[in-house]
Amino acid sequence: MKKYFIGGLGSNAYHSKDFLQELDSQVYFLNPYEKHLRDETELKSWFKNEIVEEESICLIGHSLGGDLARYFASEFEEVKKLILLDGGYLDLDKILPMDTELEETKNYIKSQIVSDLALLISKEKSEAKHWSENMEKAVRQSYHWNVEYNRYELAINYENIEAILRLRRKIQAFKREVGDT
Repeated sequence: MKKYFIGGLGSNAYHSKDFLQELDSQVYFLNPYEKHLRDETELKSWFKNEIVEEESICLIGHSLGGDLARYFASEFEEVKKLILLDGGYLDLDKILPMDTELEETKNYIKSQIVSDLALLISKEKSEAKHWSENMEKAVRQSYHWNVEYNRYELAINYENIEAILRLRRKIQAFKREVGDT
């Protein structure tokens, strides 16, 4: 059985690497946030292309990745096991209006601007309960250098994020039956 992991918004393969290594099994990281997935058809097509022709899959999801994992488990019979570390069970419309979520996301992305990546890494390290080489790589991969403004910015495309946040509301993973429920 092949195992896949979908992390939360803004995560990269290094954020979960220490955790996944503890599973003592090969786990493949899926990143839907790099694509502009506008509707369910595109979302399902993206997932199908990622899993290729697997017969049986264990899908692990964290946060927004948990919402997507639950959705995929309800749509693809290849998903035989589902592990939700967080997400997949909340009705966000009752917690946070869509416009507020989008505005907060946009503001967060805009606020994550630094001139010195080493200083940011040092700050993150001092505040972390767990730190490793993978955590440092996660921070480094999360930012890109903007030559025009001479600064580091989150390596996130807001249009992609907005599309997937809207799609999450539409698919309503929390309502979907999966497995032997």
